[in-house]
Amino acid sequence: MNLTNLLVVFIFTTLNEAVIEYFVGNIAYLKPYIPLLSLATAILLTFAYQASLFFLLLGIETTNPFWDLLFSAFIIARLSNYLNDFVQKFLGSK
Repeated sequence: MNLTNLLVVFIFTTLNEAVIEYFVGNIAYLKPYIPLLSLATAILLTFAYQASLFFLLLGIETTNPFWDLLFSAFIIARLSNYLNDFVQKFLGSK
């Protein structure tokens, strides 16, 4: 694992968070659904870019790319939630 791979993960996480914040972040009635919307966006991103975090970070190749990309999307969605919490707590956003 090298710095470039971590940067790729950070970019996907930030992109996922940005899409959610810009499109649904200010819509009050969608607030309870933001984690699910974040997952949906992450799924779209990982499948569109074929972003396998298991290969990038661990070097693990899989025989079933569907599950690999789906679980990568779960990781990206959760990391984007952590990123949102970090920004709100330490940088005073919202």
